[in-house]
Amino acid sequence: MKLKSIEYSERNGEAQEWSLERLLLGQKTLLVGKNASGKSRTLNVINGLARHLSGLQPPSVSGTYNCEFEHEEKIYTYHCVCASGEVMAEALVIDGKVSLERGPGGVGKIWAEKIDKGSYIDFQTPPSEFAAVTRRDSIQHSFLEPLYQWAAALRHFQFGSNLGKDLFAVFAANGAEINERDQKAVVGLFRNGKRDFGDRFTSALIQDMKEVGYYLDSIDIGAPVSVVLPPTPNGEIHGLLLKEKDLEGFTDQIGMSQGMYRVLSLLINVDYFQLKGKGSCILVDDIGEGLDFERSCRLISLLRKKAEEFKLQIVISTNDRFVMNEVPLEEWAVAQRKGNRVSFKNIENSRQIFENFKFTGLSNFSFLELDVINEPIGEGA
Repeated sequence: MKLKSIEYSERNGEAQEWSLERLLLGQKTLLVGKNASGKSRTLNVINGLARHLSGLQPPSVSGTYNCEFEHEEKIYTYHCVCASGEVMAEALVIDGKVSLERGPGGVGKIWAEKIDKGSYIDFQTPPSEFAAVTRRDSIQHSFLEPLYQWAAALRHFQFGSNLGKDLFAVFAANGAEINERDQKAVVGLFRNGKRDFGDRFTSALIQDMKEVGYYLDSIDIGAPVSVVLPPTPNGEIHGLLLKEKDLEGFTDQIGMSQGMYRVLSLLINVDYFQLKGKGSCILVDDIGEGLDFERSCRLISLLRKKAEEFKLQIVISTNDRFVMNEVPLEEWAVAQRKGNRVSFKNIENSRQIFENFKFTGLSNFSFLELDVINEPIGEGA
């Protein structure tokens, strides 16, 4: 399943009102725009939708979503309205056919596939829960499963943060499984990847790190080598350990540069879910932050290649001119904020402006720098 578009608003009519006008998304989408134009908040909205539809987050105080998905050549249109921590309205329409609809109080109807060869049945779900989650049933309502699987598999990364660089892990016997959605649980996720996929996982990581410009002999987990940490009552403390080709000793995650660690952390997540076959959508905020020109370009190239090869949808935001120059304008969505409203321009809704710019010979970054979307080159001259 792929998210094709999303529209969102919250606190309508209040001082804190905020809205995201319809954003069109492709297999690969780069969100660009000036500072405070709404790029990060847009990724948060998409992640919030996924958390709602996977059952991890209850209805918000105020929020309205209008979304369009594509799955097996069918169009899924999902709409929901939340207020005061309850779902006031919710609907799922598949290729023009209403499959689920509910209103205030949780009362609604849903298509049951195995009753009388298909018929609508009435239901009531708790007002504080999403019917798309609570009515999941692979026999009677199998159409809800792709929506849930998309939401459960989506991952969101703030590339400009430390992504758990200062966090280690202790693997206690019979301990709880890690939260695979936690972007900081990198050590535990690496352990799971090595446990589940063995050399396939570590070899993929070494190759991907090489493509970004980091040349390694091995990747593993173990006790840090740059500091001495006493064992805990539950066992030894573990962190990431690298053997770089041009160094005799090991480099632990404390000794890694922030840029190297961010790349490794992101790729551990991407490669794990790629091998697991669970990837749906990867959101990366501030991609390229802390990386030099060459590695920024290599990383974005690698992610774009994975999106094509493994049908992985990637939505990335950046202010990095090197990243912008690496990504074709056809994959851009330019964020513009006017007061409390954020809109996006891309080749679908502003084709002539994008097409004309290609003939200028200027870099992609100039498209943003010269504000071409608002002042097309050649107009008014």
